[in-house]
Amino acid sequence: MGAETPLATRTLDRCLSCGGTRLKPMALRYQFGGAVFPLFACADCGLRFLSVQPAPESLAALYSPEYFESDYRCGRANAGSFEEAAFVEEDRGLLDAFEKLRPPGRLLDVGCASGWLLQHAAARGWKARGVEFSEAAAAFARARGLDVFQGDLPAAGLPEASFDLVYMGDVLEHVSDCRASLAEVARVLAPGGHLYLRGPITTHSLGRSLALFAFGLAGRPIVLREPPYHLWEFTPGPLRRLLRAAGLEVVTMTQTKIPPGRPHGRKTALERAALATLDAVNLPLTRLFGVRGDRVTLVARKPLDAPPATR
Repeated sequence: MGAETPLATRTLDRCLSCGGTRLKPMALRYQFGGAVFPLFACADCGLRFLSVQPAPESLAALYSPEYFESDYRCGRANAGSFEEAAFVEEDRGLLDAFEKLRPPGRLLDVGCASGWLLQHAAARGWKARGVEFSEAAAAFARARGLDVFQGDLPAAGLPEASFDLVYMGDVLEHVSDCRASLAEVARVLAPGGHLYLRGPITTHSLGRSLALFAFGLAGRPIVLREPPYHLWEFTPGPLRRLLRAAGLEVVTMTQTKIPPGRPHGRKTALERAALATLDAVNLPLTRLFGVRGDRVTLVARKPLDAPPATR
C-alpha cells in the first residue's frame, strides 16, 4: 500500500482497556497514507495506544503479501513468512515451551501467518487451528491443508472452552481491539488452559523511554514515516492489567532485549549512534535484572473456576 493512498481512519476518545477518558499525548506519531497517528497514554491504567488508528478496511490493505515478505515482525525477521526453513528451530522451541505447560492437546494460533507453527504442532500430536487476518497468508496456509479462519479472532465464532492453549506471537499489538481479543481468548480457553503470548514492548526500553522523555521536553514528537502497524505500545504494568480485565491470571512474564543492530525506521547518524550506545547498556541490564526490555514472553492462565463467558 503506497504512502500516497488515502488511509481511512478511526479515532479513539477513551482507553479500550479500562474505559478511561483522561488521555495524555506522548512524543511520538506515525505519518502515513495522508494521515497522522499520534501516541497517547491512558492516565488511569497507563496503556499506550494510537488515538487515531487505521479503520478496519485500511488494516486489511496494510497486511498485503508484501508485508509478509519485508515488514513481517517489524522487518527484523531473517526471512519472509512464507519460508518454512526460517521457522523450524523457533517453532521447535515454542512447542517445547508449550509442552512444559501441558501435553499436546487443542492449540489455537491467533495470527498464524503462513501456518508453519500449526504444521509443526500437528506433527507433534497437537490438534491445531489458526486464525489469520491476512487473506494472502491464510490462503497460503489453507492450501497446505491447515485449518485456518481468515479474519480476526472475534469474527471466527469459535466454540467456548474449545482450546487448551492459545498462542499469540507478535499479534496483540496489531489488533483493532486488544481487550476484546483477549476476552475472546479467555472465552475459547478451557478452564485451566493457558495463553502463551510473545511480542514487543518497544517504548519500555531504555533508549526509547529516554527518547520519548527528551522529545517531550523539547516539545516536538518523534515522527515515524511508516505504516502504523502497532496500534498498541504495551509496557509490563498495563499489559498485566489488560489480561486481568479479560479474566486471565498472569503466571510468568519475562522481558528480553533485542541486541543492538540495524535500527528500525529512518534515523539520523547521531540518532543511530545514541540508540546503539543505549542498547549496549540496556542489553546486560535486561539480562541481569529482567527490566527495561523491548520484548516480553508471557504465560497466563484461565482460572479453573472461571464463570461461563457471555458474548
